[in-house]
Amino acid sequence: MSNYPNWFESTAKPNFSNYLLPYAGKKDLRFLQVGAFTGDASKWLLDNVLTHESCTLTDVDTWRGSNETVHEEFDWSDVEETYDAKVKEYGDKVIKVKADSTEFLRTQPFFSYDFIYIDGDHTALGAFADAVGAWPLLKPYGIMAFDDYTWTSEQSPEHEPKKGIDTFLKVAEGSYNVMIKNSQLWVRSTLEFPQE
Repeated sequence: MSNYPNWFESTAKPNFSNYLLPYAGKKDLRFLQVGAFTGDASKWLLDNVLTHESCTLTDVDTWRGSNETVHEEFDWSDVEETYDAKVKEYGDKVIKVKADSTEFLRTQPFFSYDFIYIDGDHTALGAFADAVGAWPLLKPYGIMAFDDYTWTSEQSPEHEPKKGIDTFLKVAEGSYNVMIKNSQLWVRSTLEFPQE
């Protein structure tokens, strides 16, 4: 296994610590990550937040990379093996789904997850599609976080998540509160369970 950049440590960890550590030790938490790469965020969540035996983390990734230049230098079979090695010790608490996120999100019941992390397809359209597909799966007052909010592509704005995330925020206006906006964007749902 090779050494890969730990983007979680360098950009995401402060937000994870600030907003997710209050959940540490709680029962029956269900977290979802769209995009898992080598499992750095997964391992941190399992070690620090999803510590009760009843909690689960679902990681969805194709482990094929994308057309981003930085991805061209990676051996994606090795990336997947690196992920597998990091999460192996957690057993059934980790649900690994090797699939396209659009297909996966379509199969999940509404109000399934307490926290959803969107860090998959970095195109504007891909980020928008993941947000739209994941939003109904978030429990009332749950948290959805978007990575790479300020990331810029050498190609065009259509190859950056921000445009897609901002479009989703306009569409979903009135159903969330912004928690923080830095290199990431975090929102908390203000929706309630529908009345019977």
